[in-house]
Amino acid sequence: MGLHLLIRTTMKWSKYNILSKSDKYGHLLFNTMSMVFLQINDEDLPAWLELKSNPDKVSEISNGNFLLKSRIIVKDDDENLNVYLTDVLKNRYNSSDLALTILPTRGCNFGCIYCYEQERPMINMSEDTEQAIIRFVKSNPNLKRLSVVWYGGEPLINFPSIQRLSEAFIGMGIEYSAKMVCNGYLLTEDIANEIERLKIRNIQITLDGIADIHDKRRPLLGGQPTYEKIMSNLKYLLSVNHSVTIDVRSNIDRRNMDEYHTFYEEFRKEIPDNRVTLYPGFVSDLLSDECVSAEDNISEGGYKAQFALDIFNRYGIEIKAFLPKFRRHSCVASKYFAFVIGPEGEIYKCWRMVGNNEQTLGNVRSGLDLAKFSRYLVGADYTRDPKCLNCEFITLCGGGCPLVRLRNKEEGLTLNHCCPEKSHMEKLMEMRYEMTLLAKKNK
Repeated sequence: MGLHLLIRTTMKWSKYNILSKSDKYGHLLFNTMSMVFLQINDEDLPAWLELKSNPDKVSEISNGNFLLKSRIIVKDDDENLNVYLTDVLKNRYNSSDLALTILPTRGCNFGCIYCYEQERPMINMSEDTEQAIIRFVKSNPNLKRLSVVWYGGEPLINFPSIQRLSEAFIGMGIEYSAKMVCNGYLLTEDIANEIERLKIRNIQITLDGIADIHDKRRPLLGGQPTYEKIMSNLKYLLSVNHSVTIDVRSNIDRRNMDEYHTFYEEFRKEIPDNRVTLYPGFVSDLLSDECVSAEDNISEGGYKAQFALDIFNRYGIEIKAFLPKFRRHSCVASKYFAFVIGPEGEIYKCWRMVGNNEQTLGNVRSGLDLAKFSRYLVGADYTRDPKCLNCEFITLCGGGCPLVRLRNKEEGLTLNHCCPEKSHMEKLMEMRYEMTLLAKKNK
């Protein structure tokens, strides 16, 4: 008995190591805490398995320091988790960074088939509300960096508000940058010429497939087509602004998923500019079954991961958003100094709640209701969830959607908030390795 007490392993094979067998590339090792990714040759596998069984042997290995620094071998996984959580909390409560999503309007010129905002009143922001937002921003004495996402509705319906607020933010003498989420239809030459001056660095627009498919899913309110106008606007913007990046999102469900590769290939032929990134989003029924029916919904993580794998294996289309990525938070709803501001100055924590009066957390004129505000930060905090703390995917997930977590807690639901990688990790690792090989080959 005493002898056993003396023989004690001081090092451990990290629980964040994922060792998988790829049919194409042999064994792959990924550490979700350090993000280190390795390919292991067949002849080296026995040594790795021996190290896994007896991690104290790390001191006898020539590259032992690398294994320690990459946290493949650790003294205590809890220490690494604590460092991660400390970083999460520091970032969450950092008062020098402010992130705002601002809706200059709830109005929209589109009649998308999956829109959940159609019943919400169309309101444009007033100049009085703009001034209240400016005062709200200036009320933080520690502010050094401000990032803004212009959102809607369709934000370009009220472009003058974007202009006036942008000029005010730029004039504050702090670090400032902005993005915009728009449908692209109103991105006219006059507006495109203003984008760089207003420090809008990135624009997300949505194209749901080739012209015929897109125009059925995202027409104007009167039913008129929109695809060709959006493409023309994109081409002009890219020609006059050489620093902007464009994210082209395609909202995917079972009605258009099989045609995504056709759209991707045709778009790349027409606009090959590498400043444009294409990626799929997934229509969710999180708020309403009018967004997408149950039989058409593929927004659950496992379906999304399988879609990414299929589109890569069949057509060689890389969807980098599905590669393992380090995350502190799943979205700004879990950060203290991050707010969604509606066109009347109302404050929310989630953009899905805009227009829902019961979900407002206050107003830029009157301040915050801290009881409601804390629901998102603390009421559904993944850093206090034992299931998340014990999960090797915590650094890839950031706890998942805070709204889903809240609904599960408050409504007794069991919606899945885990990251897509959790259900298909080994195949996603294989895809990542193949993409790495392709990138090296194409250099």
